[in-house]
Amino acid sequence: MPTPNGSSRRRVGFTLIELLVVIAIIAVLIALLLPAVQSAREAGRRMQCTNNLKQIGLGSFNFESTNQKLPPGPMDGDPQAVTTGGTPTPAGFTYVETPPGDGSTVTCCRAASRRGWNQFYHILPYIEQQSLYNLGNDAAPVWPNQVNQAGEDDVAHQIVGIYYCPTRRAPTGYGTDPALTKGRLDYAGNAGFLQGEPVSGDGNIPAPPLGLAPTGHPRTNVNEGDTAGRKGVIIWPGFGATRKLADITDGTSNTIMFAEKSLYPKVIPNDATHSATGLGAEGGDNERWNNSGWDEDCLRWHFPPQSDFMIKPWRLDGVSVPWRRYFGSAHPGGLNALFSDGSVKFVKFTVDPNSFRKMCVADDGEVLSADNF
Repeated sequence: MPTPNGSSRRRVGFTLIELLVVIAIIAVLIALLLPAVQSAREAGRRMQCTNNLKQIGLGSFNFESTNQKLPPGPMDGDPQAVTTGGTPTPAGFTYVETPPGDGSTVTCCRAASRRGWNQFYHILPYIEQQSLYNLGNDAAPVWPNQVNQAGEDDVAHQIVGIYYCPTRRAPTGYGTDPALTKGRLDYAGNAGFLQGEPVSGDGNIPAPPLGLAPTGHPRTNVNEGDTAGRKGVIIWPGFGATRKLADITDGTSNTIMFAEKSLYPKVIPNDATHSATGLGAEGGDNERWNNSGWDEDCLRWHFPPQSDFMIKPWRLDGVSVPWRRYFGSAHPGGLNALFSDGSVKFVKFTVDPNSFRKMCVADDGEVLSADNF
């Protein structure tokens, strides 16, 4: 339309093609930026996971300084019933099984007193959680366990944030009653070398030196962390066994004390042939964080670590929830491990299996070079 002075005026704006080009450029920039944002977030979560392990390590070292031993691992039944000769008192507690064995002949499946609760409970006063520690009590053991025996549920209901890896999940309680949900653990103590299967019931025992037959359950005595040449850092305390930092003859900087544990993350509901699985129900993640007995909920062994996202959901028998005995994590590429000198190192899933075995055994006398990490 002509203007008063006779000139014409052009409309200024984007054409449809220009607008589409701008939108496409913005979409490309967002696509390029998103992985960087996700990577930065994971880096932050991994750092928080590292700090969690450092606090667990500090609590363990302070425990040793006070008690002249590292925090003991868990037991089933009443640990005070164990004697040096292996004869339980009172009758009814059995703690001796040798390979081959499936754990069915020994006492299961959690402690009747807080003396047998696990290492994560025993370090509470040393990580500024004295009041939570005090929720447990020394009531006389009753077997089989009674409801809230020795305050086990009062303690389990409290969620300890540093026991959760933020990459896997937020601090979470599990259970059908929201008022009585119970916490879990994303970390496990190193119990050394396990004779038997990396996954319960699959029949797959690695060839030596990565494995040893015949199979034994974790509660079989040779798998309780104190067998010469196979020792762990967190051990079964029955028969008077203890572990000190000085007992780690392969060197504290070479030996894992705690690390992340591998879990199958997806929820698969219970049906006619399978038990429920997934976080909070998976074997090794289905019991109270403080009192699960000597098992995969709070312990792992020397087998090569596995990513949460690369493991199979079922045992090969197609019936039961698997109990996995290896360390692992939900982090891309590897897991955080606390070594017995207090350092936390990121161990890749591609680590040489024999090198990782050496990191888990405290007294094998084998050389571990710096390039193994």
